[in-house]
Amino acid sequence: MSNSKTIGSAPHPARSLLGLSLLSLAMAAPFVRAQPAPVQEDLTVSGSVAVGAEHNDNLSVSQLESASGRSDSALTTDASVNLLWKPADKLTGETGYSYTMSRYQELESYDLDMHLLFADLSYEFKPFTLGGNYYFADADLGRESFLSLNQYSLYAGKLLGEAWYLRGALNFSEKDFDLFTSRDADNDGFSVDVYHFFNEGRSSVSVSYAYEDENTRDAAFAYTANTLRLRLNHSVMLGTREAKLQVGYRLQDRNYDTITPGINAARDDTQNVVDAKLEVPIVEQLALLAHWEHGDYSSKLPSADYTDNRISLALEYTF
Repeated sequence: MSNSKTIGSAPHPARSLLGLSLLSLAMAAPFVRAQPAPVQEDLTVSGSVAVGAEHNDNLSVSQLESASGRSDSALTTDASVNLLWKPADKLTGETGYSYTMSRYQELESYDLDMHLLFADLSYEFKPFTLGGNYYFADADLGRESFLSLNQYSLYAGKLLGEAWYLRGALNFSEKDFDLFTSRDADNDGFSVDVYHFFNEGRSSVSVSYAYEDENTRDAAFAYTANTLRLRLNHSVMLGTREAKLQVGYRLQDRNYDTITPGINAARDDTQNVVDAKLEVPIVEQLALLAHWEHGDYSSKLPSADYTDNRISLALEYTF
């Protein structure tokens, strides 16, 4: 059986960078299938365009640890194109670009424009797969330049038997803020993911652990974090088409290095986030996407202590 992996089931990381969605860029690991991958052309192009709406009952920007306390709805657009290249039987390269946009009805300062570029190269050795990737993200918030991020990862994965896959990664990232330069940061860490496959390899359960050490220009924002993620990906046939359900939970504990000004105390923040996503095919290449998320953020810092709920619907065309 091949140790091949398939990239594509990781949720889009763009809004998470700003606290407007769920998963972080650092954890957007490739989705792996336990079954052998289909025969691929040397060069393939794929992509998607999704248009929809989102409602958030407490708009926030996680990178600034601030919640508005106000609700609003937005029109959303997501577009992406990926290029997969197999120059040799065991060598795989992939590159892609995606664009994310949100336009809120009232709180225009939370409007999002984000560009994301990535490249991934992996080689399938006999005992394991070894690879590396690079992500570059550039985000505008409220039509103004906000943040750029560079992330580099080295990873190794191994298929264990017919139904288990183990993946480990070293992650290094750099954050550069246009206005909030005291939060400029270098973030180093590692992650471990374990996948279990069932339903003939079309469904999986995964457990992930990640450690981060973020050093910032202003020591008040520096922290270490431990993150645990649980995720179910399940596929069900609806007639001749395949519907997909994703359910996830994230628990993160952040320990800040110094006393936080304003509260005269060291912070120990906890984040609990639950989400569910359903993809229902309508016709060939067109699907309805429904997404729900609840976040509970606990902190001694009042601006970082809040709850929020988000729900979205979108139509997605894939090619």
